[in-house]
Amino acid sequence: MPLEDKRTRRLVEREISKHHVDNTLLRVLCINEIIYLDGVVSKIRGPAGRGVNLEMEMAKVVEAIERMRGVRDVVEGYRIG
Repeated sequence: MPLEDKRTRRLVEREISKHHVDNTLLRVLCINEIIYLDGVVSKIRGPAGRGVNLEMEMAKVVEAIERMRGVRDVVEGYRIG
């Protein structure tokens, strides 16, 4: 895996952590500037997760990732749990 892909993957993971989703079961891969999101996302437990619409929150996450420098595409293979 090229060094740039590792750096981009870390930036994507950092971006995901800014949102109100539990991404502990989400796997992020970056291959040739394409981001692959695979696994399960769910609401954060506690007050921060109350009232969160996961579909809308993940749409915001994907939109933010698509705007990132060094990202050509995002492949969404995750499911909401």
